[in-house]
Amino acid sequence: MRFGFGNREKMVIGGILTILLIAGMHLTVFSNKAKQYEEIVREWGKSKQDYEDLVQKAKNPKIIENFQAKNKKYQEEFKTIVKELNIDFPGHYLDPKPESIQKRREETIQHIEELIELKKAAQNVKLSFMDDKGWNIPLELPEDIRKRPERLWDIISQINGINSILKVIDNPQVRVQKLVQYGELLKEIGMDEVKIDGLKGYGPYVPFINRYCHYRLIIKEKPKDIKLTDVEIQDIIRMTFPDDFLIKLNHQLYALTDLVKIAEKNKLEDITEVVLNDFTEIRSVVKPEETPEGQPAAPTPPVRERGMDDRFFEEEAMGGISGMSFSGKSVASKGAHPTTLLGDFLGHGAPIRFRFTGSNLNVTNFLYEVTHLPRTYELDSLSVSTIKEREGVEDVYAWINVIALVEGILVDLDTIWKEPEKKPVGAPPTGG
Repeated sequence: MRFGFGNREKMVIGGILTILLIAGMHLTVFSNKAKQYEEIVREWGKSKQDYEDLVQKAKNPKIIENFQAKNKKYQEEFKTIVKELNIDFPGHYLDPKPESIQKRREETIQHIEELIELKKAAQNVKLSFMDDKGWNIPLELPEDIRKRPERLWDIISQINGINSILKVIDNPQVRVQKLVQYGELLKEIGMDEVKIDGLKGYGPYVPFINRYCHYRLIIKEKPKDIKLTDVEIQDIIRMTFPDDFLIKLNHQLYALTDLVKIAEKNKLEDITEVVLNDFTEIRSVVKPEETPEGQPAAPTPPVRERGMDDRFFEEEAMGGISGMSFSGKSVASKGAHPTTLLGDFLGHGAPIRFRFTGSNLNVTNFLYEVTHLPRTYELDSLSVSTIKEREGVEDVYAWINVIALVEGILVDLDTIWKEPEKKPVGAPPTGG
């Protein structure tokens, strides 16, 4: 959504648009009141015209000053709300220029680094989902390499040579031989290709996260006389940024670090499993009374029993608690309720499957805080079971929907409040 103001008087309109945009965001993301939203849109257009007329008629400069002061207040409120909801969509996610792509990558790196620091610093909650039975995130190089750091760059040099051969060799037998050597050398520095690719079970981009964590350890030990660039080292260990999907991944990583902080604050015992699910479409659910004639009514959602395992989350067609339905390859293609009628497309979600343990009280406090945050998280499904051997300790599966993109609301703080360019006197007018 793009705003432009041709002169200082028209800054008045910004305040009105801001109020209405905030109302529109609230209704679109958190409510199913479609009729009210349509009415808001109509009122938006009417208010814009009314205030354009008012500005043209205003003779007293004090009136303009008062409107500008209100507009500044609305602008700050708008920025605060966008920050709390975490729905900012900076322009560098739309711009294909190399510098914009680099900004996306820097955000991804920042989130991963923060997650690693949380792992090291956490005192109340264990993050065992990052250990060898989960994401297998390395916090240090293998012991043999740490004892002989010069061996690391000997191996990197050998891998680089094999990598160069693999790019040009056609002989299948030689390729197989070189691939075996390549894999064995990577294992020596802690990278097991088979295990890394198997991490896709925790989300399509978890293998990338794992490779990045190995890469950061390698780069830290890079001597000044090594001629290989950082990009060449990334190529050697087959680390490729998923540039086209970083808006989704960055929303998930932001939410994950946020949830870990809340878990630490509420003294959960352990976060045992995290799955970063693929993109899902968010659509409104058609109510039975709104079902078009001749089509089956949407069924009543099933009762969700205590103690169900993770297959429950893979097999259910999810229905949001705010009258939304999250559907996509990861959910709807296995939908257990094909008669559910989905309405208008509202946006995209990036769900996280979150498993953790903790005392009854601490689990309750954690879930309460997550569901009462201003951020765009939605606790869609929950399975709680008591650990038999440990009275009072719960094992919890939670499906947490993270809003990544909202249809019709593109919140780009980089440009919404950008000052209009000053045109020289006599320059032809431009649309705004």
